Amino acid sequence: MIAHAQAELPNECCGLLAGTIGADGIACIERRYPLVNALASPTEYESDPKSMFDAVRDMRTQAIDIVAVYHSHPTSDAIPSRKDRERNYMGEVVHLIVGLKAESPEVRGWWLTSEEQREAEWEIV
Repeated sequence: MIAHAQAELPNECCGLLAGTIGADGIACIERRYPLVNALASPTEYESDPKSMFDAVRDMRTQAIDIVAVYHSHPTSDAIPSRKDRERNYMGEVVHLIVGLKAESPEVRGWWLTSEEQREAEWEIV
């Protein structure tokens, strides 16, 4: 995700993480799907329909589901913007944001609704 975010500078990147959710509710990521930001913008993103279609088609063949979405903030912190909350089309998955404002990239996860945000617990194992 970080490499994808850096490669798309100065624009935001976007993508999906797919895998399975165990009986314990813990998600296991099996694949990352970098998507094309159709807006090619440094302040917002919209997934290109073809790249989204290709990702979902592959997920079906792999029998996995979307468990997280990600995007980057090239010049700000890894905190959801009002626009991020308002355009939240997948409320049941974690939203990871890669902040590139600081010298070292920061990744934070969020549960979003149009009105609020709650930080998500996640870890790399």
